[in-house]
Amino acid sequence: MSESMRTVSRPARPVRGKWWTAPMISSLVNGALLLPVTGLRGLAEMATDPCNGPHSCPATYAQLDFADYSLITVVVLLVLQWPAAYLMPKARVAISFAPTAALAVVLLTIFSIKPGA
Repeated sequence: MSESMRTVSRPARPVRGKWWTAPMISSLVNGALLLPVTGLRGLAEMATDPCNGPHSCPATYAQLDFADYSLITVVVLLVLQWPAAYLMPKARVAISFAPTAALAVVLLTIFSIKPGA
């Protein structure tokens, strides 16, 4: 009787392995770099010292605003990389480089600010 019964096998679950390794390394590295970069952003505010009014150095203020938005983007990418790395295993490493790229944009923006005009 058991030979005539058809057994239904369950589909194999995909093995995720250590999916958390790339986001963990990215979070540790970018988390450690985020504090000094935020401090540099605060020091970059001193580039506006020679500016007399809020509209006297518009390029500098635009760069500072861009650096602020980029810092917010870094934090958002740090949080969003975890579910993305779990759900998209083939793009896991590329996703983990996204916060680092955003942090590099912040540094490039800060270092491109010219001293007061």
